[in-house]
Amino acid sequence: MEFIRVAFYRDTTKNSDPGIFVNSNVPTAKFFAVRGIKEAVTASYAAIGLVNTLALRDELFQLALANSRSFESFVLDSLCWVIAVITKRAWVDTPEEQRLAFTQTLCKDIVRHTTPCIGMITATYLIDEIAGGSKCSQFRLPWEFHYTCKTTFENAHMLHIFEAALKVIHQQLQRSAEMQHAPSGGSHTIAYERRSALHIADRVLNWAFTSSDESKVIAASFGHSKSGSGASRAGQRGSSRDSDNLDDGDGSGSAIFENEFQNRTPLFPRNWQSLLLSSEVLTMFFSVYEATLSDQMHAYFSPGSSHLALQCLVQVSGIRGKDIFASADAKDSDALRAEFARVIMRNQLQMIRHVCSMDLVSEGSEDMVVATTQMIRRFIETQLEEPSSTVVANQRLHSLAFLVIGIPEAHEYFGEVSKFICMLLNSAAGILRSDMLQRVDDDFGDVDNYFVMQAFDELANAWSTVINQIREWEYLEEAAAGTNSGSNGGDKQVSNQSVLTSFTHFLVTTAYLIRSEYIQLRMLMCEDSVPSNSSRAETFSIDQGLLAKDYVVYEDQLQFFALLARLDLRTSLDRMYENLCSRCNALQEEFKSLESGTAGESYNQHTIDLLHEQTQWIVLMIGFTLCDSGTSERVLIPKPVLEYSAACSNTGQDLTVQCIMVLLKMLEFELVSPSSPLAAYGSPLLVETLFWALRRIAPVYFLLDRSDYRDVSKSTITAFGSTGDGGNGSVIINGVLDLVKRTFDLWSAEEDVLQMCVSVLLALGQRTAIAREITSSSQFTPLMQYFTSNISRFPEAIHGSIIEALALLACHSSPADHERCFSDLKTLILRSFSQVVHSSDFMARHQDARLVNQLLGGLDMMDGLLSAANFRNMDAIFGLFFEVQPLFEQLLTVYAHGDEIPCQVIQVMESAARYLDVSSLPDDEHMLRFSHCFRTLLRQYQTSAVGHSKSQSDTDIESLSKITSLISAVSYLVHNEMGFAPNEASPSIPKAVADDFGETEVFGLYCVHVTADSSQLLTPNVLRIHIQLISEMAQYRMPSLIRWLPTEIWAQIMDVLLAGIDHSIYDVGHRTYEAISKLGAYVKVAGIGSAPAELRDVFSRGFKQLLSKLLQALLFSPFDVELVEYAGTALVTLGLLDPSHLQTCFQGLFAQGESEAFAERLSSTLTKFNSDLEASDAVRGLLKTVKPIPDPIDSAELRQPLFEFLVNTRAVLRIK
Repeated sequence: MEFIRVAFYRDTTKNSDPGIFVNSNVPTAKFFAVRGIKEAVTASYAAIGLVNTLALRDELFQLALANSRSFESFVLDSLCWVIAVITKRAWVDTPEEQRLAFTQTLCKDIVRHTTPCIGMITATYLIDEIAGGSKCSQFRLPWEFHYTCKTTFENAHMLHIFEAALKVIHQQLQRSAEMQHAPSGGSHTIAYERRSALHIADRVLNWAFTSSDESKVIAASFGHSKSGSGASRAGQRGSSRDSDNLDDGDGSGSAIFENEFQNRTPLFPRNWQSLLLSSEVLTMFFSVYEATLSDQMHAYFSPGSSHLALQCLVQVSGIRGKDIFASADAKDSDALRAEFARVIMRNQLQMIRHVCSMDLVSEGSEDMVVATTQMIRRFIETQLEEPSSTVVANQRLHSLAFLVIGIPEAHEYFGEVSKFICMLLNSAAGILRSDMLQRVDDDFGDVDNYFVMQAFDELANAWSTVINQIREWEYLEEAAAGTNSGSNGGDKQVSNQSVLTSFTHFLVTTAYLIRSEYIQLRMLMCEDSVPSNSSRAETFSIDQGLLAKDYVVYEDQLQFFALLARLDLRTSLDRMYENLCSRCNALQEEFKSLESGTAGESYNQHTIDLLHEQTQWIVLMIGFTLCDSGTSERVLIPKPVLEYSAACSNTGQDLTVQCIMVLLKMLEFELVSPSSPLAAYGSPLLVETLFWALRRIAPVYFLLDRSDYRDVSKSTITAFGSTGDGGNGSVIINGVLDLVKRTFDLWSAEEDVLQMCVSVLLALGQRTAIAREITSSSQFTPLMQYFTSNISRFPEAIHGSIIEALALLACHSSPADHERCFSDLKTLILRSFSQVVHSSDFMARHQDARLVNQLLGGLDMMDGLLSAANFRNMDAIFGLFFEVQPLFEQLLTVYAHGDEIPCQVIQVMESAARYLDVSSLPDDEHMLRFSHCFRTLLRQYQTSAVGHSKSQSDTDIESLSKITSLISAVSYLVHNEMGFAPNEASPSIPKAVADDFGETEVFGLYCVHVTADSSQLLTPNVLRIHIQLISEMAQYRMPSLIRWLPTEIWAQIMDVLLAGIDHSIYDVGHRTYEAISKLGAYVKVAGIGSAPAELRDVFSRGFKQLLSKLLQALLFSPFDVELVEYAGTALVTLGLLDPSHLQTCFQGLFAQGESEAFAERLSSTLTKFNSDLEASDAVRGLLKTVKPIPDPIDSAELRQPLFEFLVNTRAVLRIK
């Protein structure tokens, strides 16, 4: 190693002799010496030269081979890593013949069965280095180097290494079979070699192949968004190299390349077909997993070989893509796919049976159970998204039909998967009945968080994919039959029709079993969740208050249940209806006993609580089954429900109708009189869930529009239809209104229950027919009076929602009734303010909590009224806003040193700007009045806030909420004005109005900056909407900004834009680049020559800083490829503004080069880019525009030259 000694000593940071590696007997000295060699080679490669580097690599390799048993494992590990690093450093310069020779040397050593295998370890590290991920070492070389290494390696070398590793696995399987009774030492050797080979296989099966697709090359060049950057490689290669971590703090540890589909198998090229699709190879992966189970005794190998084998199986199960299955004949391609699926199904069947034969919750089973479900899901989802080329009877075979027809094991496979799903649910139920329950609750919170239920979720997703595929095919077939009703489609549909219909019958059978297991599990979980003693009751109540609602937490499972139920609604509804009725009857019996006083000692609160909990879950299942989410006019009754209901001969047999009726009766039963002693035994959770079901069901079923459906059953029309259709819907709706009122009487302090009640009213108000029925009924006026008279009894948090619901419903009443209703609401709101503000002792008592709460309630009601604004009440709400504006001004003055009242006032202003349509005002005078009112409130808020000394609480969530509301208020005002004026130079708006709104909006932006400090403005959520506001105002209100915004605020805006460049949040970056482009376009075209000199200096300095940082980010940082267009357009715009500074920046880039070729390449790239820009219609269009407020450059037209320039430049400049 004499030829490297001189280069080694040039690095003054190294003070050890490389000869130590050979001569020393101290392992740690060898360890640091070999690492010093790596540093010397990577730093001084040019001085050492290719020949000497390769000679060193070969010498180190031979040294490793000769001392594989004498070196300590961590020294040998580091030596193999250094060999891999040196190989990559010289890879591009090495002739292909020498590359192949070294790869073949590795392969020969891999299959030689030496222990430890130097070729195996070196190949593993070589794959890591060339993959370019977070495990890749620092070479200080451009992206182009890494990309070239990767493409050449994967095209001509990786397959050979993978094949060698598979040979080892195969040979070790044979040896393992021969040495079943051999001493443990032999088994240990086999396990070690098997695990090493699996390491290679695992890395190859997760390899992200390069692509000739231009968009993917661009993505690889720029990397992914920072949120998805590679993690630190600490601990990923073992303790032997923990001290050599990449500096992830500055982003240098980010991966150069990442797998685009992190949860999918890579797209392998066609030349991998013969090896990867070989049935022997595929079967071998399953066989090696069985063999690795015996390796678990060697647990100190981490991760264990069984885990690696499982990960390989997951990847192999998802092999996909056109290339890997490509063939000259489409039939051969489908034959390859069918053979692959057959092998995977056959082997997965064996695994499923093995897993199902064991105790699923036994110690050590987690890896196997979860991985098995993952590989099943990967296989099913991949196969169903791969289109078949087979055409039968002039129709392309559906992917599921292709599997069922082409693979004899398909029915058996799907049958075993369904049994596996049932077993997972049964095992979870078994935990609830066993001694394991306490341990699971202590360690995981509850059974739902245990791995068995996670495995169930995997299979539920896969099974949902199967059902959805069939449903989608049915809808397409129905649509095709409707458009081709005159043609004879019988033969055309026979293949898919017969196969998928038969398979649907199979799904119906399995769905019943899965549903039964799931219902049983949920009922048992209810038993576990309901406290049985006072000590658990306290914990239970606390936990329930912290958890989200069941219909949110378990939405995926409940949607899966609904899919299963809709396969056979008759059976599923019968089971749910029976369960619902039995528990309702049991509850009624318990309550009757309590009411009559006959319960005595037999009374059991636990029984009542359990019945409430179980009923709640049955209601959730019914709610998800009978309709989909949503409350708009477009949500319809699901087709399976319609078909089932139409098949019922009468209303009594239609369990769709009967279930809804029982839900209503259950609500009526639960809502006893507040004075009744039974009120103490009711369940607010069940009442809330029942109203949740009504919110979901009522807008869909009540007063349904028959024109939305081809056929609706008579029972549905009779039960829920309009009076004109002979239906009973009006009576049902009146009953719901009565239930709402009774709920407010009984549960007046339960905020969640009342909020759900109000959400039902809001959902009903979204349907015009229902809203008209409500307002025309005799119940509406009393309901209105009830709320307006008793609103103080209810939590302040729901006051706004109540007003919004009442105002929304009132809009559908007659003009006279609407005027009366609005007058009542207006009086209620004004009274909430006047009772406080106009009282003689207001200033003395203004800090009283009750007064503050009353004011907050009034503001919340005003906010709710604004949310209900529409064409019927717009003028009246404008009038009310003008009337309360002086009151709001007074509140901002009195409560200048508080947060709650000012924050709520700003929230009301935000809603006014958002929901009130300025264009609906009758004349310019009213428009100017609205702008003046808005600006007056902003001025008072600014005066109060600036005079308010900041405290520690100013950085809390409430203060940030106040800032975001203020920014949103100004932004919505800009949007509002845009509705009738595209920009302030538009001839469609009088200049006086445009100037006044411009002044108000600019003052709003000014308020944002003077009332918040820089740290608050740079908070991610605030920064996102703040930059959006700057972008909008730069596009639509630029003359007003130049005219009125102070110079110091412009300086702050430049700092905000500077912070937004290269931000880790996509929206922040996107909006920043748009704002820069719009701002730059105006300055370039319209100019700011008439602006003060100080302002021109701020713009000049700001644009230079923006240009420098943006260029640096685009050329050097890992950059989200989706943002490149926007950032590049901003760069071009800034370059047009200050071409001399852009040239200076590029001169600095040229100076970084170590050779003339480097500078020449960059110079030619820049020259080409400049010529492309000069010829660009987008740039010419901007320079020639005569608009007072020009549009920014069209980024789409710059895409081609921009990406070509950036990719070519980054290929040289981006270093890792």
